[in-house]
Amino acid sequence: MQGALLINLDRSPDRLVRCEPLLAQLGVTWERVTGIEGAKLPAERLASLNPFPAPHGEWYRPLTPGEIGCFLSHQACWQRIIDLGWSCGLVLEDDFAMADGFSPERLAALMATSDQWDVVKLTRLGTNAPLHLTLPQGLRLRGRGAGPIDGTAYLVSARGARKMVAQREHIWRPVDFDMKHHWERDLTLHWCDPDLFRQVSHEEAPSVIGDRSGHRRLPLAQKAQVYLRKYRYHIDFFLADQLHIGRRSVLGPR
Repeated sequence: MQGALLINLDRSPDRLVRCEPLLAQLGVTWERVTGIEGAKLPAERLASLNPFPAPHGEWYRPLTPGEIGCFLSHQACWQRIIDLGWSCGLVLEDDFAMADGFSPERLAALMATSDQWDVVKLTRLGTNAPLHLTLPQGLRLRGRGAGPIDGTAYLVSARGARKMVAQREHIWRPVDFDMKHHWERDLTLHWCDPDLFRQVSHEEAPSVIGDRSGHRRLPLAQKAQVYLRKYRYHIDFFLADQLHIGRRSVLGPR
């Protein structure tokens, strides 16, 4: 069994209405997953989920309540895939749309290969990504390189879902960046060529995560500290991603 999960906040019924005709084109069953409003979580809960500073420089600033809620919503989808016993699931945020490369046949062809991967990102293909697999329907799976940095649309296998929900006490990064650290959870991460989905513009569907630029309005000295941490994070990520220097696992014995 397999299907699609749409993340949608209770305060965004208009987004659900926009998505319903698109979901009917997928060729798989789908269900709505209620998005979690980070701003409604108690301050103590937010602080316990995202203590700052992170012990290994995992991110350069505290996450916003919206980013924490977004992560928890995706985590609920991963757990739902496990609970439903699906071989894989398509996770969609409610600002998705079909890209020119989409067809139900292509989506089905990808889902049929779920024993070969943990996660396949379906938006914003990295232009320098080397080829890993060639599939039917003119599809290619690529890896490494500058991978997608949004969580608009991606496939998760049952194996991948179990890896991503395991041993997670804290949330250190936005969910899209967290998946890019695939070595931490031994994820087999690919992205699809061509893109099957895209994120709609803010004019079509304004962001519901909220303001993520508060650090830009800090006093100069504090802002400088944030940007120094940001540059260090990106350097450390490059070393780990491209050169395998400083990689570490966050999972214990399984």
